[in-house]
Amino acid sequence: MEKWIRTRYQPNLPLDGERRVTACPEHIALSRQAAQEGMVLLKNRNSLLPLAPGSRVALFGKGSFDYVKGGGGSGDVTCAYVRNVCDGLKEEGVFVYEPLSDYYRAYVAERYAAGDIPGLMAEPELPVELLSSAREHADTAVIVLSRFSGEGWDRIPVIPENKDYVWADEVLMPQRARRIFPKGDYYLTDAESAMVDQVCAAFDRVAVVLNVGGVMDVSWFYENDRISSVLLAYQGGMEGGAAIAALLAGKANPCGKLPDTFARDLDDYPSTEHFHDSTDYVEYTEDVYVGYRYFETLPGAAERVCYPFGFGLSYTRFALEVLEAGAENGIIQIRTQVTNIGDRAGKEVVQLYFCPPKGRLQKPSRNLTAFRKTGLLGPGESETVTLSFAVSDMASFDDLGKIAPSAWVLEKGRYDLYLGTSVRDAEKLDFAWEQA
Repeated sequence: MEKWIRTRYQPNLPLDGERRVTACPEHIALSRQAAQEGMVLLKNRNSLLPLAPGSRVALFGKGSFDYVKGGGGSGDVTCAYVRNVCDGLKEEGVFVYEPLSDYYRAYVAERYAAGDIPGLMAEPELPVELLSSAREHADTAVIVLSRFSGEGWDRIPVIPENKDYVWADEVLMPQRARRIFPKGDYYLTDAESAMVDQVCAAFDRVAVVLNVGGVMDVSWFYENDRISSVLLAYQGGMEGGAAIAALLAGKANPCGKLPDTFARDLDDYPSTEHFHDSTDYVEYTEDVYVGYRYFETLPGAAERVCYPFGFGLSYTRFALEVLEAGAENGIIQIRTQVTNIGDRAGKEVVQLYFCPPKGRLQKPSRNLTAFRKTGLLGPGESETVTLSFAVSDMASFDDLGKIAPSAWVLEKGRYDLYLGTSVRDAEKLDFAWEQA
């Protein structure tokens, strides 16, 4: 790669004629598409989403205006604007109950003026009269929750004991986060829980949007029938609010998949035990059982999962048919036909996992080895997806020298293959690799 290739994409360089590269219409459209395709529909009981034509929406939560576009520090980007969820829904022509939105709009503006930053402000108390009025004028409630965290002040903030920190924020930000999220930003605050309970008691149709940067508690909606739908919107950049609105309104179809496992409690993750033990280091104890490899392998861990790795719903349905499976010259290849058997256009992600044989080396029972997203398929349309990987990719590293010191080893035995749309929704193939 050329060392200074990034200079081709500086704001001062023209795209063609007088148009500039950064924030040109093509880049804005691509940003919005990327945001849409990365969002994950976790729950959609009774097909509440997409919103039916003519739906009248009441937006609850300061997150409807307090939109977090992305990370902080080196992860931050200066942009001309940021679209929030309320503005996005209005642009899609969805009715939004304005008095309630006025309340949150004014609160967020006041907190920004006081020095708060997006995603790091307390949830205000929901006035009873506004809730009652919203129930009279709207048929669907959409709750928007947002989060923003950084090094040393995520999950459970730790106040550094060393006072010789270079940046004051390394002390101030954990202090601020602890005031706003006394139980840690993984869990809902008492104010958020109270607001959710109020909304669920008042509305029969409730959807939730999570504008968050990572894993958080899902137990409060996982088995709660009062909350019908949940969209994990992550932090989608300056067009994120518009991308969320397009998915809620059905102008686009969710096709994102979880890159993480969502468990019932923070303590279900083995990394929690030593997280933030020190401001200088993290004790690494998971060995090869990181993420889904832990939950799919260790006894008892699977029962703690709410939403497994690779999971993601759609407004349509897909059928997978294996056309061909085999190996040649050390390459395993699977050809699959994906057919949209629903009534809306959408995309699906085909995922291939392998299960290694038990041997002298420790191995997770499921390992993602290849995946691919289809193009946009209309109802009844099909696409052939080919997934391939090298047999050597299934080798395990022998760090203790049980077979060969500091070497990648492919132990003998049967390596089963599983194809599907998540680590849990993957069926065992008739074809497997036999290592002699």
